[in-house]
Amino acid sequence: MLTGFTVPPSSAAQYFGDSRCRSIWQWQLVIAFAVVTISVGVALLTPERFLDPLFSIGLVLIILTTVISLAIPWHRIGSAGVVTLPVLNVLFIGVVAAGGAPVATVLWVFPVVWTGTYFSMGVLIGVLSLIAVIDIAGLLAGGLTPETTIYGVTLMITLGFAGLVSSVGSRRNRSIRGLLRAQSDRLVHALQRVNDQKARTSRLMNSLDIGVARVLNGGLIDEPNDTFRTIYALGGAAQQHPVRPVEYRARRGEPIPSDQTSIARASRGEQFSDEIVWLFGLDGEWRAVKVSTKMIDHGVVTGDGLLLVVEDVTQTADPSASENAKRRTISHELRNPLTAILGHIDLLLEREDLPESARDQLTVVERAGGRMQRLIDDALLTPAQRRDEAGIDFDLADLARASLEGFAPAAESAGIAVDADLDERLPVSGDAFRMRQVVDNVVGNGIKYAQRGGRISVRGFRPAPGEVALVIADTGIGISEQDLPRIFEREFRTELARERGIPGTGLGLSISREIVVAADGRFEVRSELGQGTEVTVVLPAGPETTQDHDSTPNAQGKTA
Repeated sequence: MLTGFTVPPSSAAQYFGDSRCRSIWQWQLVIAFAVVTISVGVALLTPERFLDPLFSIGLVLIILTTVISLAIPWHRIGSAGVVTLPVLNVLFIGVVAAGGAPVATVLWVFPVVWTGTYFSMGVLIGVLSLIAVIDIAGLLAGGLTPETTIYGVTLMITLGFAGLVSSVGSRRNRSIRGLLRAQSDRLVHALQRVNDQKARTSRLMNSLDIGVARVLNGGLIDEPNDTFRTIYALGGAAQQHPVRPVEYRARRGEPIPSDQTSIARASRGEQFSDEIVWLFGLDGEWRAVKVSTKMIDHGVVTGDGLLLVVEDVTQTADPSASENAKRRTISHELRNPLTAILGHIDLLLEREDLPESARDQLTVVERAGGRMQRLIDDALLTPAQRRDEAGIDFDLADLARASLEGFAPAAESAGIAVDADLDERLPVSGDAFRMRQVVDNVVGNGIKYAQRGGRISVRGFRPAPGEVALVIADTGIGISEQDLPRIFEREFRTELARERGIPGTGLGLSISREIVVAADGRFEVRSELGQGTEVTVVLPAGPETTQDHDSTPNAQGKTA
């Protein structure tokens, strides 16, 4: 590099990373390497060549030109300046050839091809003309003979052909690259239009008050709109059947088998219209849904699946739904200030410096607040809700078997083995629908977080007199010690689940524990990172019955 020449820091990255600079360096280094290699070979065979000043001067000039070319910021110099480099190479190769090494003239092919590849036809003709002048001058200086004349003519024809081929090939390559860039730009614009159209369609679909989704073969729910996600409690990604909400033929009626649900039938290409099913959602609410299927491709069933169209018709199917909504709103408005009062009382009672008389008074207020909360809950219940929540006798083992049956297709497609030990009756009295929600949440989590080839086991037993229990264990990714204390926080997702992009809302475990605790039970979770998770649900045992299996309460709490 020339002394005193430095590349400004602001342009250093552009200088060393510029493709034009790298191309110029490569050509010059190739020429220098070829000239030096041939010249050294000639000199070794005939050492006296080094005594010829023209030979040595030409060799030194080519090396010096190469060094200087590596120091020049070619990204700042136009084509007129760059063309001086192959011209100088032509001149210096001529000097080497004049120094008693005529074989070096074959090296003119490198600057000729360089010129033909990157410069215009006029520049190529100029370089060839310069070579012809130097060649003729050399022939005249050395004396014309038939051999030298034939060599000179052959050399010029060869160089001209090489330059022409490189020029035509380069022009063709530039044309192809231009065409490819134009096609690429058109494809980018077309893709942008498609994405814009898709975004507009998505916004339009999300503005509808009916749910729409494409159901593919195998039960994959693809491209659901917001209403469909809300009704079926779906996450952000495409989801496989079965979904969390359980379908029933009627409110608090018989469950629909997993292979006969609306989504399962749509995945098989079945067509149906305006059928009513009931969903028991994660929020513990019943929802009447009208379901229909529509063909995507003009009445032809294709591999693209069917459109499943759902509409929430709860207020039509259940006239009390509107009244229930009002009651829930009133309940929310009344509970909020009462919850704040009770929360601050709890904080005051935790203070160690609180006088005993004040503690007694606050305890009385806390008990009164608790009674008021129960009175609000009781006053807002409709007669139908009181009957619903009065308690139904059912078998927790039957309920677990029904849940496993519903998740069997999902477990099979995920490559998860399921073991069940549910031979012992587990009588429970309570809300079987909410308890089915608990089991579905835990089993669904096990399938979601278990690795392919993993295993889920479900076991029922009686841990103590007056209690029944269900243990659901999986061999999944597990939960770290840092995340385990927070798993019951609403909308909490473990760090590993977020990193792996596993879909979920973070509500399942918190809702499940609330349901179990409300039934005077216990909801316990043990987990180790990388080893799996074990969930134990313990409930008060219900009354024993002597009914046979056919007449025992079914998995949904309805006596057959």
